Amino acid sequence: MVKSRFVVLQMKDIVRTGIFVVIGLVLLIALIWAIMPRSSNTDMGARNFIPGTYTSYIIIHNRPIGVLVTVDENKIIDITLSEMAESQEVFYPLIRPTMATLSQEVISKQSTNIEGPADAAVTSRILLDAINNALAQASAEN
Repeated sequence: MVKSRFVVLQMKDIVRTGIFVVIGLVLLIALIWAIMPRSSNTDMGARNFIPGTYTSYIIIHNRPIGVLVTVDENKIIDITLSEMAESQEVFYPLIRPTMATLSQEVISKQSTNIEGPADAAVTSRILLDAINNALAQASAEN
């Protein structure tokens, strides 16, 4: 004859085990997410360019300012401003220093997925858009 055995589980043990299982799953998902490679459209390292210098224009004070982006086959070499009038520099003094900061960051990271200076957020966004437009012209995928 088979004897029946009863296993008594206390509710606190079940809850504690459930919490540890949830924490373990969250940590496992976070670990997988952290080590998986990410691909982004704004990541320039994975793109191929047609070597050359490309210009994108922004209009400020009814005059264009050229944003020149120089690339070789797979990296950004230089980013500069051109055709900036003296009146534009007087009325918009943050353009040159912001472009210098952005240029350094974009070239070092080879990506336009960066944050500009906090005191020039709008200027940074305008300049990054112009840089992205020039890089789109340089893209070999076009």
